[in-house]
Amino acid sequence: GSFGVDEDDFFFKASEYARKRGLPRIYIACNSGARIGLDEKLKPQFKVDWVNPENPSQGFNHLYLSEEDYNGLAPETVHATRTTSADGEVRYVLNDVIGDVHGIGVENLRGSGMIAGETSRAYDEVFTLSYVTGRSVGIGAYLVRLGQRTIQMINGPLILTGFMALNKLLGRDVYTSQDQLGGPEIMLPNGVTHEVVSQDQDGAEAIIRWLSFVPRDVWSTPPILPETDPVDRDIGFMPTKAPYDPRDMLAGVENQDGSWTSGFFDRGSFKEYLEGWGKSVVVGRARLGGIPMGIIAVETRLVDRVIPADPANPDSGEVLEPQAGQVWFPDSAFKTAQAIEDFNRGENLPLIVFANWRGFSGGTRDMFGEILKYGSMIVDALRTYRHPVFIYLPPNGELRGGAWVVVDP
Repeated sequence: GSFGVDEDDFFFKASEYARKRGLPRIYIACNSGARIGLDEKLKPQFKVDWVNPENPSQGFNHLYLSEEDYNGLAPETVHATRTTSADGEVRYVLNDVIGDVHGIGVENLRGSGMIAGETSRAYDEVFTLSYVTGRSVGIGAYLVRLGQRTIQMINGPLILTGFMALNKLLGRDVYTSQDQLGGPEIMLPNGVTHEVVSQDQDGAEAIIRWLSFVPRDVWSTPPILPETDPVDRDIGFMPTKAPYDPRDMLAGVENQDGSWTSGFFDRGSFKEYLEGWGKSVVVGRARLGGIPMGIIAVETRLVDRVIPADPANPDSGEVLEPQAGQVWFPDSAFKTAQAIEDFNRGENLPLIVFANWRGFSGGTRDMFGEILKYGSMIVDALRTYRHPVFIYLPPNGELRGGAWVVVDP
């Protein structure tokens, strides 16, 4: 499951094929990162010049090869310096081990950089989507993030370093699983993961459902389906001045008596994404008269942002940060900008923003948390949007101050 030179070249060519033809590009992630190996033929030949042969814990001066072993190697297998020991033994002190097998050393890091750059370019030019079906490490995890849109299976952590290696670095057993580092309970609340599924069957269905909103290539319009709700129908849900669930306004809601109150979009078409991150904003995709659309709406109720405890810090604990409704916070402003970028790149979706904001949070915590940066990113994303944008103030909605400014660039 590792990425070597051959795998990097193949990945690059497949991605390039999709990009040049404007096709959706799906990355199924389950790997152990870049391949770093050892020259197994050389390992038995290494010798160690110990500082104190009677006590190896004192360390060593260098690794070396005997003259016979060195002369038996193919040229450029190692770089070594010829020396003579105090007892007259000729030694070749190792400076570099290249090996005679291509694809087990740092050349794989060059390949990792190549496919990272290709994935970043693919996100700019076509629709990219990653499905994390199992553990994905290092470059495998970065490729997921560089493709932006992510579906994660509950048993598929995204990690940079394994938990046992971190425990060794910390000198004690702090972490007990990879999920503590990159499982859905980490990646959904931080906005890396857009959707979590419980098994691969659900993952395949999630991929297909997402693709149902995506054009066949970047030069086409998204697929328009026969309308299931008449476009001239009444919308049953009426937003109130009191806090309410914006999903009911978007999708409709089934009442306790079994009756149906219709929402803004075609019944059964709304799908929310990024629901665990930036909860004061709701984003998703739906159809209106069969036409796919990108959606940004406002949570009017009080929500909590959960910051997990760090097992490496015994003094830390879980923190709950309350976030008021109708307010942009750093995470929800970033979420808004990210969603607009996703709708714009490869999806070609018309965008509708259900504007109902009182403004941005400007307290010390949120100013330190870069609310200015993320709020500005909304302006950048809307300014470069290449498809129709609708700003709709729902009944009893409001749009004040800086919130007006960023949605009207």
